[in-house]
Amino acid sequence: MELSRPMTISTTSPREGLETNYEEHKQTWAGGLHRVLCMQGGDDDGSYAKNSEAPASAITLSKPLLLTAIQSLNLKLFSRIEEEKDCCIRIADLGCATGYNTLATIDMVVECLRKKYIHECGVEPEFEAFFSDLPSNDFNSLFRSLPAATTRHYYAAGVPGSFYGRLFPKRKLHVAVSLSALNWLSQIPDAVLDKRSAAWNKGRVWIHGAKKEVVEAYAKQSEEDLENFLRCRKEEIVHGGILFMLMGGRPGFQQPENQLGDPDSSAKHPFATSMDQAWQDLLKMTKRRETGSIFRNI
Repeated sequence: MELSRPMTISTTSPREGLETNYEEHKQTWAGGLHRVLCMQGGDDDGSYAKNSEAPASAITLSKPLLLTAIQSLNLKLFSRIEEEKDCCIRIADLGCATGYNTLATIDMVVECLRKKYIHECGVEPEFEAFFSDLPSNDFNSLFRSLPAATTRHYYAAGVPGSFYGRLFPKRKLHVAVSLSALNWLSQIPDAVLDKRSAAWNKGRVWIHGAKKEVVEAYAKQSEEDLENFLRCRKEEIVHGGILFMLMGGRPGFQQPENQLGDPDSSAKHPFATSMDQAWQDLLKMTKRRETGSIFRNI
């Protein structure tokens, strides 16, 4: 035992310590998610790159719509391509994450635009592709998986940041896509984390089956976020450009607290209950560790 080291005596009870820790985490959940939230990086069995079949299916289903939108472009609206032989077309994937989905999407957009330019204008422009996601995203894995520069038809760049704010200069982008990313909010609503609020969600991480006040708090946050997203893209996309968004939704007749469809969907799709159970297990583990740490300091 090192007698020269002063002994620390805690005057905080385990319950008070946990309350303090909750308040600290609440600040992150409420306003600092962009610093910690990301899809699982790497390329192992637990990575997003190896577990993104559902978004891939949605992207595949929306592919005809995206290609139709690109084909409808009037190229002369945003590029005097006949005169500018060195024209560069800029594309952005907002909320790119990692893996095959974003690379396949950029390849598809570039190839479609490249053929359209050659057919309509007789020249092939250069392309610049921006892969954008939160700073915590695994950009290293993403860029390691890029095709070789000699085989792809675009220059690649990463843009870290939240798409609920400005990411590019004015009139920078010609095509921007956001596929299965706008379901992520900028933050958890403050009211949901406040135990004194009628909208407190009791620590749950899923709003399916939640009370009306919880749903309304999330709906308000979602509306504010989407307005910010669209306002920023309005500044960044050139006149005549494209913003293509793919996101989840529900029929208008369905109650908002029912996030999974019909009343029996929870039994058919136990994702909600599984998420809640996993979250509660993590909280219990954290509390046990924090309690033990507090007692060791007494």
